[in-house]
Amino acid sequence: MTANVTSIARVRAAARDRAELLKINNRTATTLLVLVVVLVVIGLGATQSASSAVAIDQGQDRFFFFKRQLFGVGIGTIALLITSRIPYGFYRRLAIPAFVASVGLLVAVLAMGPVIGGAQRWLYLGQFSFQPSELAKVSVIVILAYLLEKKHKLLTTFGHFVVPVVFTVGVVGGLVMLQPDLGTTIIIGAAAMAVILASDAPFKYVLLLSVMVVGVAWLLAFSDEYRVDRIAGFLDPWGNASGDGYQLIQGYYALSNGGIFGVGLGASRARWFYLPNAHTDFIFAIIGEETGLIGALTVIGLFVVLALAGWLVASRAPDRFGRMVAAGITAWLSFQALVNVGGVLGVMPITGIALPFVSYGSTALIVSMAALGILVNIAQAGVPPKT
Repeated sequence: MTANVTSIARVRAAARDRAELLKINNRTATTLLVLVVVLVVIGLGATQSASSAVAIDQGQDRFFFFKRQLFGVGIGTIALLITSRIPYGFYRRLAIPAFVASVGLLVAVLAMGPVIGGAQRWLYLGQFSFQPSELAKVSVIVILAYLLEKKHKLLTTFGHFVVPVVFTVGVVGGLVMLQPDLGTTIIIGAAAMAVILASDAPFKYVLLLSVMVVGVAWLLAFSDEYRVDRIAGFLDPWGNASGDGYQLIQGYYALSNGGIFGVGLGASRARWFYLPNAHTDFIFAIIGEETGLIGALTVIGLFVVLALAGWLVASRAPDRFGRMVAAGITAWLSFQALVNVGGVLGVMPITGIALPFVSYGSTALIVSMAALGILVNIAQAGVPPKT
């Protein structure tokens, strides 16, 4: 009789623990949704302010870029709602086809994409353009998680570990570098490293691969005169204030002009052709100018919370695949934000990549929102089994 009572008590305690964990997961999912809504709204406001002068200069109405971004928000919202409801395990079946499609699109970019600003990164469908490299970020995370899960019992053998990593990341990274786009390649590499860290691979292999990745990144950074000049502009922007250091210096002026509380929404001076790419990779400077240190720190804080929530989702994922996908998506979004903000603040070299959910660019926005939907689905999927 006593044994039966004890068993019932244990079952009830386990049920209560599971219910509490599910509540935490649901709160985490809600947090992620609130974060993306706030960031997207901030991005819409900043895009309108930062892009109006450029739109008028191009012969468009001042809401041109805002309307295009708003269209991206609409499509992105639909994508987020769909991916948040599709069981994340479904992406196992899409892993290989999606990877092949991404590689095909990256090849198509190099074959028929227009050269804009010395780079081939876009494909055009009528009046609409998109960047296949954004889709490649998701496909690399999913295919790598799929392969490492499938090989989890074999990962103690170096060959079984390194082959899927080199094949997936190497092929996509190589094609993206041919565009050329070192910034996106670095983001893909960071996301892949997060997937690997969340796998069952031995730490010594992960450490060895990390050293190799740092070495390759170093070589790529100094393999092109254009990138060397950017690094020089980062190290000493005042040494070439009218050239490679110009954008960074104008970003400094915008941020300093904002002070503590900012000059007011829509009152930016830097947007009047002083700051290049104000509505894309330097939109954080416009936010800092118009809303001041308070607004800038708020945006940074939102991304910190996003990173913490994402890692919580990864740690509570029901299985290996969910854990690796969640880690990859979280690392991609949070590290990309770090690189973008770091470039504007002058603590990292400028890479030209967007601030997730905030910078102008429909492809990046839609794909990022879809990826966040996957993260939400993993959060709501359940709790990890006891080991």
